[in-house]
Amino acid sequence: MTEEKSNDKFRAGRTFLIGLAFFTTFTWSLYNTQVNRALDSYFAGFLLAGFTVGIIMAIDNIIGVIIQPIMGNISDNTRTKYGRRMPYIVIGVILSATFFILIPTGFPTNFTPNGGGTGELWILLVWVFCFGISMGFYRSQAVALMPDFVKPVNRSKGNAIINIMGGIGAIIAFTLSLLINVNPYLPFLIASIIMLLAMVILFFTVHETESYSYQLLLEAEAKVEGKLKDTQEKMTLGQSFKDIFKEEDKSTLFILLAIFFWFVGYQGMEALFSIYAGPYDPILFPNGVLGFSGGVAGFIFNFVAIPFVIAAFPLSLLANKIGRRTCIKIGLVIMITALIIGFLVRTQTVTLIILVFFGIGWAFVNINSIVIVWELAPSIKKIGTYTGLYYFFSVLAAILGPALMGFLRDLLGKESLLLNGAIFLIIAFILMFFVKRGEVELTDEEKLARRMKIAEL
Repeated sequence: MTEEKSNDKFRAGRTFLIGLAFFTTFTWSLYNTQVNRALDSYFAGFLLAGFTVGIIMAIDNIIGVIIQPIMGNISDNTRTKYGRRMPYIVIGVILSATFFILIPTGFPTNFTPNGGGTGELWILLVWVFCFGISMGFYRSQAVALMPDFVKPVNRSKGNAIINIMGGIGAIIAFTLSLLINVNPYLPFLIASIIMLLAMVILFFTVHETESYSYQLLLEAEAKVEGKLKDTQEKMTLGQSFKDIFKEEDKSTLFILLAIFFWFVGYQGMEALFSIYAGPYDPILFPNGVLGFSGGVAGFIFNFVAIPFVIAAFPLSLLANKIGRRTCIKIGLVIMITALIIGFLVRTQTVTLIILVFFGIGWAFVNINSIVIVWELAPSIKKIGTYTGLYYFFSVLAAILGPALMGFLRDLLGKESLLLNGAIFLIIAFILMFFVKRGEVELTDEEKLARRMKIAEL
């Protein structure tokens, strides 16, 4: 019994090291703050410049939707002396870091005061495409590594550490944006080096074949002569939608639609904000509004990321007292109010202040949304299906968000970015009033069974 308890003990230090796999994806934050500005410069003067930039910025999400499930399935069936995730993580990080360094070669020649890249758009698009494929090659494995080591009872703690590391990575990426004016290659080079160092530390300190999940898998395969039988009930996405539309209470449908609209607002904001916050130049940067330098324009989204990281855990405790739906509504009101104030008073100081409140509001919303979806699942067996629906709507929003926000910017003017984001959040806020369930009281046995099933995910 002592040995069993020891094996169940949560090891925060090891989980931190495991989290380095997910940490390596922090380069997306730097990508979102600088590649968008380069694209906006190339398409300056085009009738639908914002829409076009938004479409290109969504390429990574489109690639991810296609590649990540495939690579996740391939890694599930991989058996090597280094494990089933680690080989793909190592290869993926090396390729991603290499292509990430090359992205600035496609920047406009006068992208920064000290010069830029070759000034060839096609070069930028090639490296963007290659980087997107490389990241999609290993991202699923990076996410799946933690549950392989951490047993179900401790996965909530493990997930908290992973999310904190993701937030720290975003802060590092936004901070590196400050170096863009020194040399456009420098932040990409440093980020790639950090990425590689994190991978090396991960490889030499985390031995995947020792994970309890991998050992159980090998034992199970041995019992059935190498063939692992899956007896879980499965449902297709289409069947899930049919069931949701048949429900007399439409809470599930409305929460999924609300999730879609607030992610459109958030993802669109993140993808286009550094353009809005950047300098104005009638030829190179015609859509700059606030006048921050290119490096600072990328850095200031830290005013969202840092408050989010600080507020996330305390606000998760508040949800147990006042309810998740109430927390989401409060968060949306905070975000909407902040964006409207920022739209009406377009100064640098006011923008930094409203971004802090925007980040706190986002913590209210983001930490509670998937939990409501889990609670709305009609049975424990369908929690996995409902988790898939959550990610379907959030990823769909990540694909469409930059393009929709860019189109509204083209339609309403370059100063409208914050207002456009508020429009989508207002729609989400209205939809939340039609969500009538999500905090149903269960018996102690049902609560325990549900928590165990959620932990397995």
